[in-house]
Amino acid sequence: MNGYGQFCAVARALDVVGERWTLLIVREMLSGPVTFGSIRRGIPRIPPATLTSRLRSLRAAGIVEVSDRLYQLTESGLSLAPIVRELARWAMTTESAALSEEDLDTAALTWDMQRRVDVNALPGDTVVLALEFTDRPPRDRYFWLHLSKANVNLCREDTGAPVDLWLWAPTAEVIHWWLGDLTWSQLQQHPGVTLHGDRALQRQMQHWFLRYAFTRSALAQTSSAQKPSSA
Repeated sequence: MNGYGQFCAVARALDVVGERWTLLIVREMLSGPVTFGSIRRGIPRIPPATLTSRLRSLRAAGIVEVSDRLYQLTESGLSLAPIVRELARWAMTTESAALSEEDLDTAALTWDMQRRVDVNALPGDTVVLALEFTDRPPRDRYFWLHLSKANVNLCREDTGAPVDLWLWAPTAEVIHWWLGDLTWSQLQQHPGVTLHGDRALQRQMQHWFLRYAFTRSALAQTSSAQKPSSA
């Protein structure tokens, strides 16, 4: 038997979404329809065959649907959002899931940065932001974000476009800022962090990014919104 074979609702739920990678695939679709390639960029370590298998299972369970090669959550899939959010809350508040060196994945980080840009806060002209993670090997060290109100692109190769801002930093510090553990000011004050380029753009940069969807402050706001008001 592949399932737990129990009447318990928890066991039956885990029969559907308890396999490795499954809830991360759901996480990737919470912000809207995505392509197969986009899911892989959000979960860089998932083998393509495994992703294909998990998507097939999620479709069979009525959690995911596909149209024009775009995968999106059904109503049943969207109802998993509170579960994903509460898992994030638990991980952010327990030492059992503390951030480790193994979790410092620059590909996953920069992809999340690419999709969490507030385009309305960007300047009128395209800005190129170069990121160098100073503690990573060459293949995980360099990234370029091309930011405009019309489009946001993440590149792993230098396209030759003029760079407006350069950020040099250790991976852990950027991730802690992204997770909401450091303010922008605290990140910049770290001795291993250097930001170079147009001074006006430097002052604006912190406002371009919405940061991680499950920062402690975001989770606290969600929790407050869900509390019933007193009579």
